[in-house]
Amino acid sequence: MSMYGRDPWGGSLEINAADSATDDDRSRNLNDLDRASLSRPLDETQQSWLLGPAEQKKKKYVDLGCIIVSRKIFVWTVGSIVAAALLGGLITVIVEAVPRHRHNHTPADNYTLALHKALMFFNAQKSGKLPKHNNVSWRGSSCLSDGKGKQGSFYKDLVGGYYDAGDAIKFHFPASFAMTMLSWSVIEYSAKYEAAGELDHVKEIIKWGADYFLKTFNSSSDTINTMVAQVGTGDTSGGSTTPNDHYCWMRPEDIDYERLVTECSHCSDLAAEMAAALASASIVFKDNKAYSQKLVHGARTLFQFARDQRGRYSERGSEAAIFYNSTSYWDEFVWGGAWLYYATGNSSYLQLATNPGIAKHAGAFWGGPDYGVLSWDNKLAGTQLLLSRLRLFLSPGYPYEEILRTFHNQTSIIMCSYLPIFTKFNRTRGGLIELNHGRPQPLQYVVNAAFLATLYSDYLEAADTPGWYCGPNFYSTDVLRDFAKTQIDYILGKNPRKMSYIVGFGNHYPKHLHHRGASIPKNKVRYNCKGGWKWRDTTKPNPNSLVGAMVAGPDRHDGFRDVRTNYNYTEPTIAGNAGLVAALVASSGDKTTGIDKNTIFSAGTMAEESKSLQYTPTWVIAAVCFVIVLASIFAERGLHKLGKFLRNTKQDALFEALQKLKEELMLLGFISLLLTVTQNTISRICIPPHLAITMLPCKRETESSNHEKIYNQALNNRRHLLSATNSAERCAREGKVPLVSVEALHQLHIFIFVLAIVHVIFCVSTMILGGARIRQWKTWEDSIRHPSKAFRDPAKHEHEHHFFHKFIKRHEKGYWRKSAVLSWLIAFCKQFYGSITKSDYVALRKGFITAHCPRVLNFDFHDYMMRTLQIDFKRIVTISWYLWLFIVMFLLMNVEGWHTFFWLSFLPVILLLLVGAKLEHIITSLGHRVAEMPVPVDEARVKPSDEHFWLEKPAIVLDLIQFILFQNSFEIAFFFWIWSTYGFRSCIMERVGYIVPRLIMGLVVQVLCSYSTLPLYALVSQMGTRFRKGMFGEDMEAAIEIWAGGAKGKRDPSENHGARMDKLATESSHSAAQEMVIIGGTELSSVTQAPVS
Repeated sequence: MSMYGRDPWGGSLEINAADSATDDDRSRNLNDLDRASLSRPLDETQQSWLLGPAEQKKKKYVDLGCIIVSRKIFVWTVGSIVAAALLGGLITVIVEAVPRHRHNHTPADNYTLALHKALMFFNAQKSGKLPKHNNVSWRGSSCLSDGKGKQGSFYKDLVGGYYDAGDAIKFHFPASFAMTMLSWSVIEYSAKYEAAGELDHVKEIIKWGADYFLKTFNSSSDTINTMVAQVGTGDTSGGSTTPNDHYCWMRPEDIDYERLVTECSHCSDLAAEMAAALASASIVFKDNKAYSQKLVHGARTLFQFARDQRGRYSERGSEAAIFYNSTSYWDEFVWGGAWLYYATGNSSYLQLATNPGIAKHAGAFWGGPDYGVLSWDNKLAGTQLLLSRLRLFLSPGYPYEEILRTFHNQTSIIMCSYLPIFTKFNRTRGGLIELNHGRPQPLQYVVNAAFLATLYSDYLEAADTPGWYCGPNFYSTDVLRDFAKTQIDYILGKNPRKMSYIVGFGNHYPKHLHHRGASIPKNKVRYNCKGGWKWRDTTKPNPNSLVGAMVAGPDRHDGFRDVRTNYNYTEPTIAGNAGLVAALVASSGDKTTGIDKNTIFSAGTMAEESKSLQYTPTWVIAAVCFVIVLASIFAERGLHKLGKFLRNTKQDALFEALQKLKEELMLLGFISLLLTVTQNTISRICIPPHLAITMLPCKRETESSNHEKIYNQALNNRRHLLSATNSAERCAREGKVPLVSVEALHQLHIFIFVLAIVHVIFCVSTMILGGARIRQWKTWEDSIRHPSKAFRDPAKHEHEHHFFHKFIKRHEKGYWRKSAVLSWLIAFCKQFYGSITKSDYVALRKGFITAHCPRVLNFDFHDYMMRTLQIDFKRIVTISWYLWLFIVMFLLMNVEGWHTFFWLSFLPVILLLLVGAKLEHIITSLGHRVAEMPVPVDEARVKPSDEHFWLEKPAIVLDLIQFILFQNSFEIAFFFWIWSTYGFRSCIMERVGYIVPRLIMGLVVQVLCSYSTLPLYALVSQMGTRFRKGMFGEDMEAAIEIWAGGAKGKRDPSENHGARMDKLATESSHSAAQEMVIIGGTELSSVTQAPVS
């Protein structure tokens, strides 16, 4: 069959399935086409249909075997690669060709030569499995079972670390001090270490000790309650013959007896000292961010442990009191706090280190014979110099300036005491300063003083200060350097005995060291516990040379006995050698190679900057952005789908509430953005210092407190430690303080956001639970209405009459019910049990229908209540302006000692009980009025009226419910936010006795409001003079709008009006206005006579 038609050009078009002519044939027979159709000009579209696409230039391709690409693309790609390679090569050539600064390798001085040897001592003191490059031929792996085999312990093993001295005990207290001193010297003099070729070596020594320290406590945890104090024992009092590290004289490699592990749970001094060691080591290894952060985490954990569980590690009769007794832990608090500040940049540690109370306990403000002596027991002199550095190079200003100036002055006094012109410390005839007042083992104190003196001299020179004052006299920094050199020279051999007290340095040095490993030959003979005594007691020199070991030193008369059995002369220690290394590197090289001013500061800054984008790996940035964007998209799509579902199911009230929720979230986003953008500007506002300590939520606790919480948010300057425009520093120059810190603003806007989210969640949960409670009344509604055929069933009217009569009887009995006080008391109690009975529901339903829609007796009152509740939800979920004002007022009144948070928690409970009692009292008042009506019971009706409500405004009840839910949300949100931000024991959180009642009342409010007050409001609020907006279904409201528009001439009322009304009548068969549509068409029934509220 053929089909004919007209083509677009006027000719006939025949579509014939039998036509099998090819395209070439048709192109050759163009003359056969209708010429008339081609006589008119063709537009572009017609030409394209007829002629097809224009001929294009053929592209050239390159076959690469696996793929075929355009030749042009291939050429550009290859060319770009070649160009990039040439550019990279050119840059490499230029970089290599640029002359580099190279250190002039001048001949090593005595201090550098001694430094090489002093570091070798630590190789000989290593415990555990030794590395191949240890370079001490007579040492091997030892004590590989330390700490193993104990079940349930917090440590897996304690293999590693350093032996303390000539024995095999690992005392962690002096070892921590030794590692701190080595780290300090590396931080200050890394260039000198590098020039001497010992930087990698000393860093390896520090890492060996730091790795071991991490084994001595649960370093992966944020909190601990115990740690290891030492491994091994040496107590031989009472003539004990039990094999231990002092009774036996054995090479560490041959030890076969069980080594005791000593734990402690109250050891503030040890924990704080080890925290200082790990914190300082983290600065040394700051280029290895992962390892550095691991050390910082361990330091934080230890320091918190030291602060929480106070006590000296050597008290309570421990063995440590015999060998390394700690006299106090206050100096370790200042020492550890200072190092943690430098390592982290967290100024809370600086606040603690500069706390006058702690400094006073540490002895910073009084003299004493040992004042100014740095040792493994007392770190105060070192801490004061360490913090003087901060004042010299950064000058952080208020509130630190006063205490830092005091530390600086005290450091100057200490340096004065080292000079020969002052007589605080005596000197031997040979010139050795007696820092320990003639007691044995003096050299460990001397080398520490030499290090402090040289370092202070370098600090002053780096600060362009030529010297310092001792009273009225001014002394050059060269005086300090000369003091340090004379003391070191004494140790190196410029003494009356012409003896070097460093093994291996010079030609005359001690040969009979009190050292087990050095005194017993490595001859493949294993000497047992007593078998090594012959090597202890022999007068022959040690067969093994303990290179670099600094012995205990001479006596007060410059005398020295090179006797192995007298450890007061010949025993070296790692704490002493650490001070020696620090003093030697400080004095080595020329004067032009000074300290590194910025490394110690940049470590804490990098700890902060490593969290910024410029120090964050791109894959981390991309991954985080992807997750955040994906979560945001899911949230947005979820809200969109929910809104679409609500629209499709004709739940416009809930849809509007959802839109309101979106508006609230948008407002919160704007608040967050505004705070973020303006936080730096706000933080630069300066105020007088006295205002910064007025109306504090937490007072600055004294040192007597067991848990000091650092008040420093308003003065936080850690993010811009090195910035000249630091807001805290800028305000300090003006004698003021910042209005608020950036961190405080950040926490504030997070709290506001959390509050809003919790409020929305609480409102939604309340509406869901309350709605579920109201839906239980659906059975009452169905039993009254009988929706299919019971409309004219007399039994229905008897059933409804029965419950209405029961309602009247309950309220007409007893004159005591008419008493205002008793009626309110009954109403108050009734809200807790049976707040709404079926008789109440029937009576109030009947009164509403009679008042507002008497012609629709089958009105679905329950459905109407649910619609109004959905409309009210939009109001409840809104955070109104007065609610924001409430937040501001609370934040203003949250002053320490006022307990505002506690008293405020009673407000929602009181308001909720008052609202519930009022609603119940309204039911009671309605019942009284019905019972007093002079009409038969069958004709009596409940009469709705606004006069029953406060100020004749039912909306006030809804406002109060909104405030109750918001305030309860505020209570819960504030509690969990404080808990997560500051901890459960925060001063803002207050005592447990205040916390528990608040949480209980918050739970009571949420449950009571959901299951009692809100359903009660949903029913009683219908008893106003006017009916609510949810009177009609969504379709019926649209129908009324159409009718009203037609009646006013805004639209033709006859235009499809009948069809529209028929459709709406069908869809709204359960609505109150159904009869109006069916009967009148364009006439409103009495259902619209009452105004709409």
